Amino acid sequence: MRALIISNPKSGTSETMLGEVIGTIESLYEEIIIKKTQEIGDALRFAETSESFDHLIVIGGDGTLNEVVNGLMTLQREERPTVGIIPAGTCNDFARALELPIQPTQAAQIIRSSHEQYVDVIQVDEMYALNFVGVGLIADTSRQIDPDEKGSLGSIGYFLATIRQFREADPFNITLRRGSEVIYDGDVSFLYVGNGSYLGTVPTKLETQSFSDGLLEVVHSSAIGFPMIRQLLAQQLGLDQKSAEWNHFQASHVEVELNEPQIIDIDGEHFETDHLTIRIRERALTFLTP
Repeated sequence: MRALIISNPKSGTSETMLGEVIGTIESLYEEIIIKKTQEIGDALRFAETSESFDHLIVIGGDGTLNEVVNGLMTLQREERPTVGIIPAGTCNDFARALELPIQPTQAAQIIRSSHEQYVDVIQVDEMYALNFVGVGLIADTSRQIDPDEKGSLGSIGYFLATIRQFREADPFNITLRRGSEVIYDGDVSFLYVGNGSYLGTVPTKLETQSFSDGLLEVVHSSAIGFPMIRQLLAQQLGLDQKSAEWNHFQASHVEVELNEPQIIDIDGEHFETDHLTIRIRERALTFLTP
């Protein structure tokens, strides 16, 4: 077998970590090629030309993984290598969803077990993601969170940033369609469309959450201020989340129309638009999991 390792030194990947990972897995392969990213877009370009490899191993965080996914989705399904993740970022949300160890050497041991898991991929217009699409409070929070707070406090840092955003959050109008059916038309404070089960290291705790069922988890809320805090706490504590202000449904395809352009967050990447076509690409990639 042949393996391609894509390593992002800026995510905290040291030469020692890289050496430990290679030392753990080198006996599995006849050839290992290592490519280190230097700038944004490198991981995507490396993944676009990975069709000759059996395994593609990502050493980095959610941003590096997002680039790799977008590169792999340019290949034909039968050409896509199986992906292994060595978490080296701050949140490592999809690694957590796959129940991978966060410690790099332990994650490398998972690659030796070679258990393969099909995973759905979110397609947003011409872009792809594993974790989520966020609009409103979610997108604003991820842009405003302090990097030092994020690194040292993890999920607490994300929660603090969310509370800070309450002061500036303004509801916006959306129309949500599932096929020809209008699911919702009105004001919301945020929209979450997810495939993974973590957001900023925080478990989403949606009972129907699965990254391989061919369905998106869609959550939107019109709550703001203390009602929003109440719902967030209820979610994290696993309490009853039923509320007229807090709505959840599943779909394989969702059309989102916004009354004015909003900042969109796709696995940490941001852009602005007033319309989204979001669909699931069922079992599009294969990952090495425990």
